[in-house]
Amino acid sequence: MDTKWRNSTRLFLYALLLVIGLSGPLTLLNQGSRYLHQDYYHTSEFKQQLDQFAAYLNLFELNSPEVQAAKNSIKVEMEDMINYRNELEPLADQTNAILEEYKPLIAKASADGNSNVVAYYIAQRQSKLEELLRLYNDDDYVISLIRKEKEQRIDTYFRLREPYRFKYNELANQFDYYFSSPTASSVHSSLNVSDRLAQKELHSSGYVYTTDYTIDITNSMQKNIGAHELLDASINPYQGWIAVPMNSPIQGNSIRYTWEQLILFAYCLAGITLLVLCLKRFKVIMAIRSETSLWTASYSKLPLDAKALFFAGTSVLTISLLVNMADHYPSLLEAPLSYLGRLLVVLSIAAIGMALSLLQGQFLVSELGSWGDFRRQWSKSLLNRGSLRVKARFNQIVNLVKDSFIYKSTGIRLLVLAFILIGLGFIGVWGMIISFFHEPGYNELSIIALYIPILAVIGIVAILITARQSIHLNRVALAADELAAGRMPNELPPSGSGVLASLAANINELRRGVKLLQNEQAKSERLKTELITNVSHDLRTPLTSIITYAGLLKSEEATFEERAAYVEIIDQKSKRLKVMIDDLFEVSTMASGNAKLLLEQTDLVQLMQQALAEYKEDMDSSNIQFRISLPEEPIYVIADGQKLWRAFDNLIGNMMKYSLVQTRAYITMQLSEQQEVTITFKNVSKYEISDNAEELFERFKRGDTSRHTEGSGLGLAIAKSIIDLHEGRLTLETDGDLFKAAVVLRVGESSTEEQ
Repeated sequence: MDTKWRNSTRLFLYALLLVIGLSGPLTLLNQGSRYLHQDYYHTSEFKQQLDQFAAYLNLFELNSPEVQAAKNSIKVEMEDMINYRNELEPLADQTNAILEEYKPLIAKASADGNSNVVAYYIAQRQSKLEELLRLYNDDDYVISLIRKEKEQRIDTYFRLREPYRFKYNELANQFDYYFSSPTASSVHSSLNVSDRLAQKELHSSGYVYTTDYTIDITNSMQKNIGAHELLDASINPYQGWIAVPMNSPIQGNSIRYTWEQLILFAYCLAGITLLVLCLKRFKVIMAIRSETSLWTASYSKLPLDAKALFFAGTSVLTISLLVNMADHYPSLLEAPLSYLGRLLVVLSIAAIGMALSLLQGQFLVSELGSWGDFRRQWSKSLLNRGSLRVKARFNQIVNLVKDSFIYKSTGIRLLVLAFILIGLGFIGVWGMIISFFHEPGYNELSIIALYIPILAVIGIVAILITARQSIHLNRVALAADELAAGRMPNELPPSGSGVLASLAANINELRRGVKLLQNEQAKSERLKTELITNVSHDLRTPLTSIITYAGLLKSEEATFEERAAYVEIIDQKSKRLKVMIDDLFEVSTMASGNAKLLLEQTDLVQLMQQALAEYKEDMDSSNIQFRISLPEEPIYVIADGQKLWRAFDNLIGNMMKYSLVQTRAYITMQLSEQQEVTITFKNVSKYEISDNAEELFERFKRGDTSRHTEGSGLGLAIAKSIIDLHEGRLTLETDGDLFKAAVVLRVGESSTEEQ
């Protein structure tokens, strides 16, 4: 405990010495403009005192005419009379004003039958009119008025000059002077000697300071206290000397200035020496921080800006106390005993502030050792968190404003409503101010009576518009709640234009979409049921045959030839079952997006010829007449030739299986101007086809609804999946028994990447 106390005391004493050391240079900087002069007579204080004496001397001695002489020197020129009359209102206006002034008075007196009063008003009116005419016609009368006005201003000038005489008399006892005017041939001096002897006398050893001086008549005090334009003609320039006698009170100021100057320089030198010694001991003293700064645990938890604020506060407090002490340096020298107690208090507080500043500064330096430390501390600061909140709030407001103008009509309505409400409030406050601070007059009452109905109508209209919008909003919100709950709301009626109308239309469209989705869901459920049924049937048929003939193979009564026939049948059914399972796996793989395409430049014409070559024998032996129309030039696409061949193979096989005998089938290929190639497969079906041709794309869906054919029902599904992977289109159309399949592919570069 004693060690901590001693360390704290050492830190305080060190801070006190550092404060005293800093106060020396600070005092010199603060008082430099006063004490960095050769002597007192070169200071601005003495210069101001000298100029003040010269100004008073000019006012009371050099250019100080008698009152009557100044009045006698007044001259009234023609320009003065012109300016005087120009300042008056036009003669016609003044005449009309006088006539209008007495017109109601004379009329009232006449109505009362009082002839004496009428005569009195007429005589008074005539007198004013004659007086007015004199101002414009009688120059002597105007000159007398102007002279009288100037005399009054001269009297005012001499009256305002007298309060300065006391200060002049005080300064006159401190200076000797000799001035002469070359224009007026006049001399003014505190010495009863001639010009040459005055100069010699004022520069003798009996004077401590002498300077030549020229009176500045352009900035004389005559101009500062008025009537200068009346005295300009009588003000003369003066040149001469002003000197400070040896016995003048000013000499005491000079001696005191010299002592204060020497003390200041000595104090500054001592302060600098003490400051250097303190800086040499800085590391040793600051090593006791760990023992003295028990508050650092709590201080370290503060945000960075709070620490910087405390540091700046203690530093500013210390510097301000030192500057304040430097400001009172002259007063301290004049009355040291009066300021001693105050000085000790200031030094103690400044030392405490310095100690706290040193501890905080060292702590901040150690805590902010790198840029990363600073960034980490800054992220936790109050200023940063506050700025982030302000920024977030500002962005929120900006987003709200932007969202208000997603539909311009809504934003404009909000602005109009805001202006209406602000305008109503402004006019209401304006009316309250008028009624509170002013007595209502006829005009104000009429304006208020006019505005109240207008404001009432505007307010009612704004409320009705807002209520109408609220009704539409409630209906739209109710419909949205019904949709969210899974119920089908009634169709919303049209509500004009704007965002609510658009929202209502969108909800109606969503309602129709939900209804359509429900229909599609019902259809999907039906197709799913059919899919399960078809898969079960198509897979069970060959499997049943395999199981049946496998059982017959086990029979001991079967002959060798029968066993061979059974094995052949089992082999056929197994292969068919394998084909169906492979097709199902392939279409599932492509539908899930896991199929891989080996893309390369492929000639569609050649690919179609290869696919047709596979069926050439079957086509030649069938009762169906195939009409093939392919371009002579090659058509190139970026595609997986193997998979695209599979799609063509399925479509051609589909024609072979389901075409009606003794009919024609058509396969054509055409290139459009849009760089799309269309491959068309047309045939007449031997089975009745549903009007919904798109259902044929469903898995295990066949045109042969009795399912007597050998197909797996996956051919069209596989073909469509392959075409979709190539970003093409496979469409089906039916017209009675006419069946048409069209494949559309983009020619040239494909955007499909290898998957």
